[in-house]
Amino acid sequence: MGSGVQVKRVAGLLRAVNVGGRKLLMEDLRRIAAEAGFADPKTLLASGNVLFGTTLSPQQAEAALEAAIHKDLGLAADVMVRDLDQLKAVIAANPFPKQAKDEPNRLMAMFLTGEPAAGPEVLESACVAGEVVKPGPGCLYIWFPNGAGTSKLSNVVIERRLKVRGTSRNWNTVGKLAMLLEA
Repeated sequence: MGSGVQVKRVAGLLRAVNVGGRKLLMEDLRRIAAEAGFADPKTLLASGNVLFGTTLSPQQAEAALEAAIHKDLGLAADVMVRDLDQLKAVIAANPFPKQAKDEPNRLMAMFLTGEPAAGPEVLESACVAGEVVKPGPGCLYIWFPNGAGTSKLSNVVIERRLKVRGTSRNWNTVGKLAMLLEA
């Protein structure tokens, strides 16, 4: 057996970039990830998804990429790193299979920085347009029957009530990230 640590492909999901004036070009994200020592960084969409190889644990990779982005651009951005097994667990545990198939753009996985301080029931009063929130492995599943854009159930509300930070990706993006990590 070799003593070398194996490089693993992971997905880094950045929170709150390219919204509200917090600009991060994907070419800069790829460059910063490469300069931080991550292998073969590739981005998906312009919403802060970067796939890369690393020998670090997910928590170490999160800290390293957050520090590199801050040092390079002065931008404080939470990064949630998930490997293929973690994404597959999120996909397998999805409590909304019909919605995932029929309207994947209205189903979100909100990846969390840690364990929530409360259960999703504390969000019920903000679910005024039929939204449904279910807990998942390292995430919340959120069904937005009328779309997320007009919902009162915003990331800010969720983060305040659960006392944890997170970043949401629609079901199409979750599937695409897993597919790219499998390739």
